[in-house]
Amino acid sequence: MPQYLKSALAMTMAFVLAAAAGAFAESHVRIVRLSYLNGQVQTDRATGQGLERAILNTPITQGVRVVTGDNGLAEVEFENESALRIAENSEIQFRGLSMNDNGAKINEIEVVKGVVYLDARSKGDDIYRMKSGDSTFLVQRDTQLRLSAGPDQTRLAVFKGNVELMDQPHVVNVQRKQTLTLDPADPAGYKVASGSEALPADAWNRERQAYQQAYASNAGNPGPRFGYGLQDLNYYGSYFMAPGYGYVWQPYGFANSMMGFDPYSFGAWTFCPGFGYAFASPYPWGWLPYHYGSWAFLGGGIGWAWIPGGSYGSGWYGNGFRAAPVVAKAPSGWAAAVPPLVTSAQSAKPTVMVGKATSAAYIPGGRLPPAFSSVIRGHSVGASATGKSFNGAGTRNPAANDREFTTRYNAFAGGHTAQAGHVFAAPAPAPAAVTAGPMAVGPGYGTSAGRGAAGSAAPAGHASATTGHSSGPAPR
Repeated sequence: MPQYLKSALAMTMAFVLAAAAGAFAESHVRIVRLSYLNGQVQTDRATGQGLERAILNTPITQGVRVVTGDNGLAEVEFENESALRIAENSEIQFRGLSMNDNGAKINEIEVVKGVVYLDARSKGDDIYRMKSGDSTFLVQRDTQLRLSAGPDQTRLAVFKGNVELMDQPHVVNVQRKQTLTLDPADPAGYKVASGSEALPADAWNRERQAYQQAYASNAGNPGPRFGYGLQDLNYYGSYFMAPGYGYVWQPYGFANSMMGFDPYSFGAWTFCPGFGYAFASPYPWGWLPYHYGSWAFLGGGIGWAWIPGGSYGSGWYGNGFRAAPVVAKAPSGWAAAVPPLVTSAQSAKPTVMVGKATSAAYIPGGRLPPAFSSVIRGHSVGASATGKSFNGAGTRNPAANDREFTTRYNAFAGGHTAQAGHVFAAPAPAPAAVTAGPMAVGPGYGTSAGRGAAGSAAPAGHASATTGHSSGPAPR
């Protein structure tokens, strides 16, 4: 090839790569998760469908609205374990979920109405901005707050950290144990006072904080030190070493049934602008195993297990978010889960349910879902209780639960308005990677004498109290 053509080709390729890099820099779209819901919760995913019934573990992107009803509670978890919690009769919209060229995450949340809590745990340069009416609040890192937005009054209570009221002639800082009050029609007429009033949803917020603080740590397990969804893996399942695969994870509650379990037999396909249909699993642990790593059907009577993949030291997230399921090894005759087809001319992109709508998202025999809403009078109890589609308040899982808690769980007494809360104990350190007996997990290895589905018993060290409420530090 002539030299001038080589030079021209090189310049063209350099231009293309530079343009692609520039486009990527401008399109740092982020994906966070709907990590908890209870009662009446709806989402508008900007797909032309309007408000729809919310589904646990739905991917949340920029532009999504979340609306709660009279008894609705919802939580959105960010990648760094920060969380936005949405109380009853509230509405929020994610105006911005992006990342700048320096890797800092930019979170812009509009509180249209109601009561929300923000637990901003970032230690880096992440930015959190909250908007209510014409007022904008810049939230500093390591801050916990409650924002109440009504037609006549906006109130910001800071439990920890510092928040700045922007667009004022001078800096207005709201610090720990202070509450700012303003009229939405007159943001300049604000008042800052010491203390804050107690609201019914405060206890629920503290229970969610305590759950995350207790179980988000790896406690010696493989994988990253922190990340969204880790607390649910630690609470609802356990890791073990599978020869040929490394560390893998299985959920509790499938004793003697992981062979017949299909990880994609229950859930929904939800459309997310920017990357198409993604699978939303309503299992309380169903975030990381469905969007990172892969599933495999292991031999030796073990059945389905999640393979985190990637580098355990640097984290699993190097593989990138996966909207569609990835199965490394499937059993004979297994039909792959396929997302719905969408044409370019199709405007509305509906949610497509998978499996029976009345199927339980929680398998009896496993760990009892924490009754986070038990501290709020009138709420149902369950990991994701939404009408009849998930566990009802009267569901009591059998004997396998009793070994998980120090006392019989009685939070369903008193018309489902028990005042007892959980006492979250930190999980025990992970045991050494040991396989009992000649456990074989590859195809054709036969029966295993080691850890199988029947060995999915949860470790001790998790307690529930039936008297008193202790769920982490109260707002200070």
